[in-house]
Amino acid sequence: MKLIDISELKAAIASERTSKIRCLHKLLFDFDGDRQNRSRIREFPGFDFQPNDKDFNEKAKLIEEKLSLNELITISNLLLINNEGTKKEIVLRLLTYLCDLDILNQNIIRENDSGSDSENEQNRKSYENLSEESVQLPVHNVYQPNISFNDIESIIMPFDGDSHQSIEKWIELFEDAVNMFNLSDLHKLVFGKRSLKGKAKLYIQSETGVNSWGKLKNLLLSEFGYSCNSAELHEMLSKCKLKDDESLEEYFLKMKQLCTRGNLEDTALMQYVINGISDSVIRKSILYGYQNLSEFKQKLRVYEKMRSDYYKAKPKFGNETKDRIKTSKIENKDKFKDTKLNNIRCFNCGALGHKSSVCENKIKGIKCFKCNKFGDHLAKDCTIKNEHSNVTVDKTTSCENLTTKIVRINDLNIVSLIDTGSQKTLIKKSIFDKIGEISELEQSNIKLSGLGNTTVKPLGIFKTKIIIDDLEFESEICVVSDSSLSFDFIVGCNVINQCTLIVSRKEIKFTKPGDNSLSDSFLINVAEVMTHEQEIDITHIQNKAH
Repeated sequence: MKLIDISELKAAIASERTSKIRCLHKLLFDFDGDRQNRSRIREFPGFDFQPNDKDFNEKAKLIEEKLSLNELITISNLLLINNEGTKKEIVLRLLTYLCDLDILNQNIIRENDSGSDSENEQNRKSYENLSEESVQLPVHNVYQPNISFNDIESIIMPFDGDSHQSIEKWIELFEDAVNMFNLSDLHKLVFGKRSLKGKAKLYIQSETGVNSWGKLKNLLLSEFGYSCNSAELHEMLSKCKLKDDESLEEYFLKMKQLCTRGNLEDTALMQYVINGISDSVIRKSILYGYQNLSEFKQKLRVYEKMRSDYYKAKPKFGNETKDRIKTSKIENKDKFKDTKLNNIRCFNCGALGHKSSVCENKIKGIKCFKCNKFGDHLAKDCTIKNEHSNVTVDKTTSCENLTTKIVRINDLNIVSLIDTGSQKTLIKKSIFDKIGEISELEQSNIKLSGLGNTTVKPLGIFKTKIIIDDLEFESEICVVSDSSLSFDFIVGCNVINQCTLIVSRKEIKFTKPGDNSLSDSFLINVAEVMTHEQEIDITHIQNKAH
């Protein structure tokens, strides 16, 4: 007889993990083996020595030295035999059965076998003495595939005692998972402890007498079984916002998990989900009109697709702006080095560009910065009187003398410069971002030139309606960087040519072509000035020549 002739062992050898097959191979052939381990084990006919003879005792001694107790229990489980007793007892049992495979076949635990309660209790106690990291599943009435903690861990997430986790919900999910594998209370305890992290793990480690799943569950419920009140729950939900790197489905499930902390109706949950999305009300309007959670989730998927398409179509200036800023930084860095060198002032002569240690005028002595002469005195001791000259500086603020108007675009009021010398209407990038609801920004190849023959390439152009003096004008506007423009907005000739521009000393006025009402008032004022001119009486001056 060979091991393959025993049907139960044939199935076990074929399905067990490589690590366990390696343990059995090491016991049978005294080395770890290779890829042919399963084939050699199937063909194993049994040891050729008898119990209690010299070879038997030497083999037993060798196995005790090479294999640990956990490995021996693993081999016993694989061979479907009893795993009770000390290490020496298990070794003797294994060798005895493997000397005669008929005896092994008779002692295999099969489906119709029934163990006594005392045997099951002893088997349980033997497993409680093992470490949690090396626990092995015991063989009960029928052979089952071995279940590891990785199988449980892949189904349920760990519990760390965080305030956002519900211990009641976690226990429910954990019990559903372990009951699916039909695990014993002992394995529930071991896997339950291994599923704890952080604060929850520290709490259980500080408790004693936790030797069953029921006790572990009660301790967790008593310590972490807190249900927050409605005010706390509403506050948590109102603070929860959609993150930039988070999908809408993940955000919704996170909000739904928070609701397990208390009792909250579905309509309130859906409203909090909508409130936590940072977007315009118009685009979020698709999320309203829901009847239930299932319909709301479907609306979320549609909205996420629309949101993604919108941001893909929205113009981006990232790469161009970043390259320009990077180039500007490099240029400014070189300029800064030159400026820093030129700004060094000599404390001896007061000149720029060198230090006092290398000053050529050092041999002339100290310099008086009052009379600017080298000699033997400082400015505080200088006897030369200063000749003060009165200089009148006429300070003017250019912004006050400029002609400006309020321009309104999409309910945004902008203080704008009216420039009849500019062919294009311009806007800063930062002001453009505040407008919103601009569907598309077109790229342009035009270049703008200014003072000093400097050229600026617009970031893009767009067309919109602007309102000046309650008059509406169609305009093509160029978007430029903030550093290229001193004003937020410049009204150029492409807008001015659409109207009649009336300029006075105090104001500037836009009118539609053909509107003569305002022009007439200006003419009347001029006429009044002309008619009230004062005449100068010079009749009292006489010419002596006559």
